Amino acid sequence: MTMIDANIIPLEFWQDPQGDVLLIYGEHECSVYFNCWASAGIDADFIGKLSFDGASAVRSFAREFIPYQAKHDGQKSCILQVPDSDLARNRVEYRKRHYPEHLISEQANFVVVGHDIYHEILASKFAATTIPKSEVTDARLRSLFSDM
Repeated sequence: MTMIDANIIPLEFWQDPQGDVLLIYGEHECSVYFNCWASAGIDADFIGKLSFDGASAVRSFAREFIPYQAKHDGQKSCILQVPDSDLARNRVEYRKRHYPEHLISEQANFVVVGHDIYHEILASKFAATTIPKSEVTDARLRSLFSDM
């Protein structure tokens, strides 16, 4: 399999490289959540949240190895951006075929990698924030950092 080149976007916080990444996607929301580390193997007191604006497509794969390659320059945590992706090309083709009268906004293919899963999100941009674990009440999000 040919590896596809991707660009690295560093994150300000350290995603737990052994943890799950939870994707929530709907017509009005696209977010990815994950546990974070304060230092190697030591949980932080917050989880990470990536909020994607204008998300128009997602796809996920339960795989240990991703088909993308990127030069890591010592970042502890990052997401990837895939230029000229098949996901973006498919969206453009679909929109031209079904909605030729509407302009297509530019979107990027972002990749969020977990331990044995990764998610691809086609969106216009994203924002990275953290949520204190003491404020997390949703059982799905709590499962990222607690033994349930």
